[in-house]
Amino acid sequence: MIVRSLFSLLSTCALLSACGARPEMPASKLDGHFESSNAKESNLFKGGQIIAAEYAPVQGVVISLPLLKEYGRAQMAADILHSSVDSLWITVPQSFSEELDGPSFSELRSLAGQDFSKVKLVRQSVAGSLTVWARDWAPLSAKTDDGTLRLLDFNYYADRPADDATARSLLPLLPVERVSVPVYNEGGNFMSNSLGACFMTTRVTDANASKDRNDDMILSANDVKTYYRNFAGCKQVQIFPRMPYEGTGHIDMWAKFLNDKTVLVGELREELFSLPMLKKNDSNQTTVLRNYLNERAKDIEDMGYTVVRVPMPAPIFRGGDVFRSYTNSLTVNGNVLVPRYVKPAYEDLGVDGEYEDAKLLASYEKEVEQAYASQGFHVYWVESDALIAQGGAVHCTTMQISR
Repeated sequence: MIVRSLFSLLSTCALLSACGARPEMPASKLDGHFESSNAKESNLFKGGQIIAAEYAPVQGVVISLPLLKEYGRAQMAADILHSSVDSLWITVPQSFSEELDGPSFSELRSLAGQDFSKVKLVRQSVAGSLTVWARDWAPLSAKTDDGTLRLLDFNYYADRPADDATARSLLPLLPVERVSVPVYNEGGNFMSNSLGACFMTTRVTDANASKDRNDDMILSANDVKTYYRNFAGCKQVQIFPRMPYEGTGHIDMWAKFLNDKTVLVGELREELFSLPMLKKNDSNQTTVLRNYLNERAKDIEDMGYTVVRVPMPAPIFRGGDVFRSYTNSLTVNGNVLVPRYVKPAYEDLGVDGEYEDAKLLASYEKEVEQAYASQGFHVYWVESDALIAQGGAVHCTTMQISR
């Protein structure tokens, strides 16, 4: 996930290897980029744990300070605290001087009430600023056969050292074993169920096709699958083509596991093609996206899953390209926090201050709420206009840690 000011770079595939496939290259012979670890140490964990499901019960959720200070999502954080969690971990920069009684947390203290006692600050062990995209850099949860929690620490961008240190920074507060995995893949590009199915897109092969550091390895699709099998216990690793035009390449923009056999997949409906601006300027690109989503839904259905289609609002191909999604949500102990789109964060993303499809959104929300409720989830809505204008929403800004 990235900031709006860099969207034009995304569209030209010039930012952080985030778009455009590169030629397949031979695997590196280096030991690999194992953060604060090495291949020998990591191999001790080979075959020792299984990744937690997207919807598994959680003990807590990781967010970052920018979610509160820059995006004002204190109500979202309070909704997480009210969802039977033990902890809400808020990552803060190493140099951050406030404690939990400071002004940065005043709104959350008020909204959370007694549940505010569950909040814990995670001061990063490495200096540097933090981004809001906790999903991409926080560790993934995995369990051993006896139910012991381990944290899987995948590589993140070399120029985001503080974000990338989150797994290591959590250990004093969450004393578990950390497993370093030398694969670049943001958490937004990963979905799993409890049966060992692991879904991602070719964003992962793009990210591992060249080196950000001298000690990185160049990994093929088969190499990536092998690491996920060996260290995340994935029995089925499915790498789908990445979504056209959308800059992050992440699977959470269009799909979500709700249980072992049910997958939500976004759908662009026919009524969108009657919208004047889309009809005039964006119908060809929207058709490509619609076909992509239909093809992915069929792929997943052909794999034996029940696919539930939910509407996606109209894509916006101006002002940085914005793709509003209802699958970019967080499930937490029977609740689900789902993004809501109310007003464009920037004038050039709408028409007269409104989304062009504004009249459709209430019916879309009703359908989305029914889809989640049919699988046993209670919906909390989270206004996400400013977040989605930067390339993400609820899922992108949170990471659950399993019980």
